[in-house]
Amino acid sequence: MAMCFSKVSIRLSYVLVHTSITPNQVTLISTAVGFCGAAMLGYPSYWIRILGVAVWFVAFVLDFCDGEIARYKDMKSDYGHWLDSVTDRAKDLVLFTAITTQTFWQTRAPWVLWVGLLALGGTLLHAYAISYGYKATERSAPGGPLTKFGQMHYALLAVFAVLNYLQIYLLIVALTSLGDVAVNIYISWKTNAERSK
Repeated sequence: MAMCFSKVSIRLSYVLVHTSITPNQVTLISTAVGFCGAAMLGYPSYWIRILGVAVWFVAFVLDFCDGEIARYKDMKSDYGHWLDSVTDRAKDLVLFTAITTQTFWQTRAPWVLWVGLLALGGTLLHAYAISYGYKATERSAPGGPLTKFGQMHYALLAVFAVLNYLQIYLLIVALTSLGDVAVNIYISWKTNAERSK
């Protein structure tokens, strides 16, 4: 996923670095586009949901661009990093809320609400683990399974949106994110326990 989208984003970034646009402005544009895509995914019409996936992927490409522009223009900053992290989590919140709400109205199954909440919680924990934790073991170092999950679940979003089974997508995200976080907590605890002996 990252390789495919970075090939698109690097070309877009090449165009954008020759303008006056700043990385933080690209971050905010990416957020606005992501919110639009999420809103479309929460729409009752099947074809608008499919279009919502495409719009969401545009936001994903733009999310690569802000960092590429910041590096090229030497405009990296703590504020920019913070803004990128906060807006990414805001997009996740809107995405999972829209999908959960739409899927609940479509299926009328109460368990969908719980699974949607677990998917959102797992995604937020996963993002926290990537940013701040799990550096004690090789398995959970940056670039490990947690990172791969974050890049993977957007591909699953596209597949299950086309199949019209977004409740299965929510279930997979909940199980994968929470399961991987739990495994990493156990590995970190075991590693620390062995070091303290």
